[in-house]
Amino acid sequence: MPFSLATIIMYGLGQVFAKETRTQISSANMLVLFGANVLILYSVYWFVFGDGWSHGGNLLLEAAVAAGLSGAAFVTYYESLKHGKVSVVGTIAGAYAPWTVVLALVFLGETMSTGEGLGVALVVSAMLLFAYIPNNGNGNKKTELLGIVFASMSLFFWGSSAAMAKGVITDIGNTDFIGVYALICPTIWIVYWLATERGKFEMPKSNKWLLELSMLFIAGGGITLYLAIENGNVSIVSPVTNLYPVLTIAVAKLRLKEKLNLRQSVALAMLIASIPLFSL
Repeated sequence: MPFSLATIIMYGLGQVFAKETRTQISSANMLVLFGANVLILYSVYWFVFGDGWSHGGNLLLEAAVAAGLSGAAFVTYYESLKHGKVSVVGTIAGAYAPWTVVLALVFLGETMSTGEGLGVALVVSAMLLFAYIPNNGNGNKKTELLGIVFASMSLFFWGSSAAMAKGVITDIGNTDFIGVYALICPTIWIVYWLATERGKFEMPKSNKWLLELSMLFIAGGGITLYLAIENGNVSIVSPVTNLYPVLTIAVAKLRLKEKLNLRQSVALAMLIASIPLFSL
């Protein structure tokens, strides 16, 4: 739970800072910048806390696949934003927690108490309420369908990555997994950038330091996420860490003068109600 809470704080504040930058650079350039942060921060973490790679090739392959699924999820998510409404594709992509729960219960042998199961159900339902915005019926249906396809791929990739990461972290530890992540994901994002931008790189014209701060927070949240996965059931960690939009909305309400609507208030009440269930 401490690492899950740290992840919520990191991701929540990172999203607020990212929103404040309102950068107009392409998603591929954003991923290259984020990849540079991941490469540096995760490499430093591995060198400081790791003791060298002492695992077999099979475990390296498993770690690479788990990390690669996460890297691919970022790519498909950004692609979904090009073709669909963020209110729709964000809801779909962000709903990967139930898929992670299913994989963890079926393939990792994790179990849940009745209280924990009810807590997970409330968290997932609240998450969908936070993200959902009714469709106004406008837009190109074919284009939106493509966005939904990409978002669904992100759901599958992120959910599968979390479950697979739990399995491999059990064998190699979070530090070595993060070291593998530092190599695999930035490589995927560079390939994506080369394929879409043809090597053209640009920096945002304003709020550069705020954007960098947001990336550091989000990258740091990845480290605490894998620490949480190492020390707890991923079937619980995954939905709990998805509570970060609550912090994003709360801080935005104070810092950006945004307001909670009735739907978001109901979702917040559901999240508060879920907290004691995880101790049953």
